[in-house]
Amino acid sequence: MEKKQIGKNYKYIYSESLSDVDMVNSWKVEIRRETDNRAGLRTPQYGALGAIQSHWSVCSEPATVVMPTGTGKTETMIMTILNERISRTVILVPSKLLREQTVIKLSTFGVLKKIGVVDEESVSPTVVLLQSVPKTEEEWNLLLADSNVVVTTMPLANMLNDEECRKLVDFSELLIVDEAHHIAAKKWLKFRERFLDRKILQFTATPFRNDGKKIDGKIIYNYPLKKAQKDGYFQKINFYPIHEFNEKKGDLAIARKAIECLERDIAEQKKHILLVRTTKIERAEYLYENIYKKYYSKFNPVIITSKNTTREKRDRLKAVKSLDSRIVVCVDMFGEGIDVPNLKLAAIHDKYQSLPITVQFVGRFARTMSGLGDASIITNIANETLKESISNLYSQDSDWNSLLADMSEKAIGREVSLQELEKGFLVNGIEGITISIRQLMPKVSMQSFKTDKNKPQWDNWKKVFREERCKSYFNDEKSILIIIEAAQTKLDWSDCREINNLNWELHLIYYSKDKKVVFVNSTVKGNAAKIAKAIFPEAERIRGECVFRCLDGINRLMLGTVGLNSAINGPIRYKMFAGVDIAEGITEAQKSTSTKSNMFGIGYNGNGKVSIGCSYKGTIWSRWVESVAFWADWCDRIIDKILDTSIDVTKLLQGVLIPKEITEIPSIKPYRIDWPVELDLCNDLYVYLSNQYHQESLFVSEIKLVEKDVDNKIRFEVKTDDFYEEMEMIVDDEGAAFTHISGDHVTLHYKNKDVTLLDFFDENPPRIKFVDQSTLEGNYYVTLHTKEPLEFPKTNISRWNWKENGVDITVESQGLTKKKDSIQYCLIKHLKDTQKYDVIFDDDNSGEIADVITISIKEEIIAFEFYHCKYSHEKLPGSRVSDLYEVCGQAEKSVEWKQDMEKVIERMIKREKKRINDEKASRFECGNCEKLVSWQVHN
Repeated sequence: MEKKQIGKNYKYIYSESLSDVDMVNSWKVEIRRETDNRAGLRTPQYGALGAIQSHWSVCSEPATVVMPTGTGKTETMIMTILNERISRTVILVPSKLLREQTVIKLSTFGVLKKIGVVDEESVSPTVVLLQSVPKTEEEWNLLLADSNVVVTTMPLANMLNDEECRKLVDFSELLIVDEAHHIAAKKWLKFRERFLDRKILQFTATPFRNDGKKIDGKIIYNYPLKKAQKDGYFQKINFYPIHEFNEKKGDLAIARKAIECLERDIAEQKKHILLVRTTKIERAEYLYENIYKKYYSKFNPVIITSKNTTREKRDRLKAVKSLDSRIVVCVDMFGEGIDVPNLKLAAIHDKYQSLPITVQFVGRFARTMSGLGDASIITNIANETLKESISNLYSQDSDWNSLLADMSEKAIGREVSLQELEKGFLVNGIEGITISIRQLMPKVSMQSFKTDKNKPQWDNWKKVFREERCKSYFNDEKSILIIIEAAQTKLDWSDCREINNLNWELHLIYYSKDKKVVFVNSTVKGNAAKIAKAIFPEAERIRGECVFRCLDGINRLMLGTVGLNSAINGPIRYKMFAGVDIAEGITEAQKSTSTKSNMFGIGYNGNGKVSIGCSYKGTIWSRWVESVAFWADWCDRIIDKILDTSIDVTKLLQGVLIPKEITEIPSIKPYRIDWPVELDLCNDLYVYLSNQYHQESLFVSEIKLVEKDVDNKIRFEVKTDDFYEEMEMIVDDEGAAFTHISGDHVTLHYKNKDVTLLDFFDENPPRIKFVDQSTLEGNYYVTLHTKEPLEFPKTNISRWNWKENGVDITVESQGLTKKKDSIQYCLIKHLKDTQKYDVIFDDDNSGEIADVITISIKEEIIAFEFYHCKYSHEKLPGSRVSDLYEVCGQAEKSVEWKQDMEKVIERMIKREKKRINDEKASRFECGNCEKLVSWQVHN
């Protein structure tokens, strides 16, 4: 084998005396599957080669092969080249290290000769390792002349100009894209499009992306991760969760457990290597210098990041492969497809947030190889908030062997089902439009039409549209028709006939045979009925009160808009209500003088948050943008409710309060103030307050009334442990206004923007509650319907002798020093003495749910209790109403937390983590965070 340098690139030549024809003729392969008695191709390799042959026998469109990491993708590529006798191939890989690895395997045939599927006399192809753009045309010609394969990376391919790209295209018969989940990225896709008149083969373990972009290329073979485990290509994955809320201690705890696993494996004569994974170079350097090199130097740890030169990376990787180094610290994984089978231990200091990358990462560790044992994953599960798609993996008792396979199969299944749906479509119309069904992401909306017939006249769509301007897709089995229309529209700013706008309009038609209902989604307003009646002449639009049944089953529904039509003749025929006017709109909808026109709201359907809108005329919509398959399923779910005559729509509108605009603050005592609803709906992990020196999350801050005698004004403050701002609110003829009184000028970080609290409250006023249970938001005042006042039962009041317990009733909180004369300390001691609580949690301070939270397990029930302490404003006990109002306001806020106990546990975990990371005393008086985490997982 000769390695010839041409410019900065290399050419691996087996024999210069052989022509391309002679070299290809020397290739002799036997496609056979491995058995217990004979070496051969792995099942996924064997299956993939058969699928590729089958696909190319009838089709030339780009094809995607799905094979889990570690099942032999590179050897499958080589066997494809040899078996199909392809003399000119371009291979695109994502990283430099993978490029070199691929070149070496191509030049030596990897293990293919060893297992007997490639004859010993077969001559290796001449391979070009393209690592820089050739400076001259002569260099290009020398590189491509008599070569068989060119291997390059995407970053380098992006540096090629049009002429240089043309040379690669002209050279090639086949383009192979490795790690093809990148292909949806614009630069990858643009490069690949140049090869559309060549064969294109794509390989990936994860043909789906978290950003929702589709990987173009028909999935012709999918070898499931679960089958790879069953067939023995993946070994067992052991998951070791760490529970440490102090981040620095967490890193040390991960390292200790990882080294314990490494030493165990070495003692068992297993040649395992530990990979330490982080997200940033700075983190990798910190862990390398301060933990792994400092405490575990006997394992000769190395660090590999993008800061290293190519030679440093190569030398350090060589040390890892030779087992001179048993620990490698890196950012992410130091290259997709990197072949280091001995990587069997992973210390994950920063978790992947993406399922596709997690699948690939774990695949490196789980693949089977003689002499190697099971894979081990070690990470700290106490701290991070993960995306829902992978959060179950990092749970206390999670089984990675089944969970990862199930999650991967589900995600791949979605892509395959979309392709299956697409496969059933017949395509006709405008030439040059190559849009895939999977690339269509319509807004989720529809109008529905009832029909008694069961024989749609699908071709009648041509009576509505000009066929020559349309691209149509029709699936007879699914009864779905899709029309993409090139529509010319007049300009708003000119009546000149020579110029106009060209708009691409989308029309979806789906017929449910079981329900005998046709659904239409059209980007052109007013087109739905024309389309439906063309295909089903007798179709009748479903409209009227029944449409509002789609709102049934949505819990905590919060309407955002209500539109009403007047039922009597008059100057105002239609009203739209939004924001604080919603209640008035609903009230009018209950009267005989108005009918509902449309509504839109957000709520929860048992599977998460949903949005839903509907109109009397029959349109139903959501804020989602989804696939055609999702839209059809959504239509089926919605129509079931609309056709259900047992649903009573009027119940939705009962009991709503009516706000009124006021010009002065009521002369009733306020006793409570709450954050605006906009902050209640957000994830408080990403909302924080700051002053010039400090930044605090919303969950460790509070908003509270300030007791001061000011006429027609309300004083309140927003505070954290480190800063506060006191403000004043007035209401007059111009509305509500907020003024800074004292403290810091606090900034709120909300929806990725920074805004002063004063400006935020001007747009989103806090909610103030008065002792008669009326509420005020800005200048909108809501009073309760008249009803008898409730009386608190005296039997529910227990009297304590605080003096006998050594309590100073003017001291409320025990604080970090646990003051024994405080009310809170006395309460906690009493709760401990009962010995009936699994958790006693000191939640006191800004952002509290309660001063003390207890949790106990009673049979199969987790029981929560919230306790609030209130100090006396005077040394002696007395009937001070203001003291009572304040503690009642705190207790009321606790009642709202009762709606979501999982969120209570999440909040407790966050607050304990904050306390520990500030190196202060734990909030736990009884129990620990591990119990909370286990309950969070199982409940």
